[in-house]
Amino acid sequence: MQVEPEGEVLVEPLNILDRREVQLRKRAITQVKVQWRHYGPEEATWEDEELMRRSYPALFVAERHRDGVQSQGEEIVTTR
Repeated sequence: MQVEPEGEVLVEPLNILDRREVQLRKRAITQVKVQWRHYGPEEATWEDEELMRRSYPALFVAERHRDGVQSQGEEIVTTR
């Protein structure tokens, strides 16, 4: 856990638990339910997917691998 000089705690996302669409006026936005490092799933928060993709792109790469989805040129090996 990283603490800023002002005493603010910075946490990083650990996992995406869920996804939903929310209607805001005339457009729908996608939100992801994020579990934060050092916090349990019960403390997960809903965040704007687009903002999370820009801020934490590696989180979505990890999600693709976990879901068994691969991009061109990627190889995913699973063991059972």
